[in-house]
Amino acid sequence: MMKFKRLVCTLTAVLCVWAAGAQNDAQLSVDESIYNFGAVSESDGAVTHVFVLKNTGKAPLAITRVTASCGCTRPEYPQEPIAPGKTGELKITFDPAGHPGLFYKTISVYSNGKRGSYSLAIKGEVKPKVLQPVLTYPYSIGGLKLHTKTILFNAVRPSEVSSERIDILNDTQTPLSVCLGKPSDYFTTEVTPAALQPGQKGEIIIKLSEKAADRKGRVTAELPVIVAVAGQKEITGQIQLAANLIDNFSKLSATEKAQAPEASLSSTILEFGQLSAKEKSIIPLVGGKVTVAFDITNTGKSPLLIYSVTSDDLRLDISGGKRELKPGASTTIKVTLRSKDVKTRMESLVNIVCNDPNGPVRLIKVTAYR
Repeated sequence: MMKFKRLVCTLTAVLCVWAAGAQNDAQLSVDESIYNFGAVSESDGAVTHVFVLKNTGKAPLAITRVTASCGCTRPEYPQEPIAPGKTGELKITFDPAGHPGLFYKTISVYSNGKRGSYSLAIKGEVKPKVLQPVLTYPYSIGGLKLHTKTILFNAVRPSEVSSERIDILNDTQTPLSVCLGKPSDYFTTEVTPAALQPGQKGEIIIKLSEKAADRKGRVTAELPVIVAVAGQKEITGQIQLAANLIDNFSKLSATEKAQAPEASLSSTILEFGQLSAKEKSIIPLVGGKVTVAFDITNTGKSPLLIYSVTSDDLRLDISGGKRELKPGASTTIKVTLRSKDVKTRMESLVNIVCNDPNGPVRLIKVTAYR
């Protein structure tokens, strides 16, 4: 009986010591567990909320670490212990960039408090940023913005209806009018509407004319664009147009294709290398010009017709070469570069249009640098 009483007294003492120790623990409480940012604009940048941390225990509360479920959520927490009855701030910054739509991010707070860890959360909805006109319309002619100033009809067969569009925008605070000049007989153009109010969008339509159906090879032109604002001087810009006009191979039989011509190029890259007037080079250098060459060979079974060998880069001159090659025959094309016009790095193209049904349009890359 005495042993039992001693055991009861011992257990009672232990419980009292434990209870006293528990009452002296640090304890974390937070003013709210979830914060709703509501609608957040992606274009406005980061948003911040402060959670209030309170030590409701009897011992100093030390925040050991705070983690977030996403790298877009950055916590800043007290580095010094929070005294009993005092508060500290947990600052949460959320970056909405690249996170459109609803979001829910969790934050875990670790401390020496009784609970060990404490979970919080932020939520809301990110409204996507609206693309600025400069991103959609990177080119300008006066106050008129354009999404491109270059149009290419890559491979157009006879009688094929083909058109391209350029999106335009009046980026001024006043009305403006747009007038198109005549590019060439191979293209027809129109602008709609011809008068644009501030912020109004329109389009320029480019089509191949009927005359283009009778032509083979690459044709190019400049489309003058005249922009006028009342009381101001007209501003004129240019849109570059190009079209590769090819044969209609769609009706060739398998036998006809097997007997067709075939264009083989000696190279698809022409490298002028580093340009220097003082540099001794195996490339001929005369009057600030350098020249390289490539060969075209007909490895097919019928005559190869070379309709055009051109470049849209005005620094390149193309010369030489035959325009019809019998099976097995070759021709040499010279490409001359006005080196004085190359200021930094240059990458251009030589365009070849021929009657090879397996490759009517061929490209050769041309490079040079200072």
